[in-house]
Amino acid sequence: MDYIIDDMQRRDWSQVRAIYGVGLATGLAAFMLTPPRWEAWDARHLKLGRTVGRNAVGAVLGWSALAPVPDN
Repeated sequence: MDYIIDDMQRRDWSQVRAIYGVGLATGLAAFMLTPPRWEAWDARHLKLGRTVGRNAVGAVLGWSALAPVPDN
């Protein structure tokens, strides 16, 4: 499969949120039932380190993002 790793853009959120929702539906991904809205997700993740994998037509195949955590 051919794909590229690219910076996540705001316009990718609907595809990222759909993938996020599939992961949450397993009950293993996080302690929430549905993915958050963009504003909440954006506020909790660093602007640096947001990536997506895209196929040849630009569809998002997967994503990753960094979030701050306490060091104590």
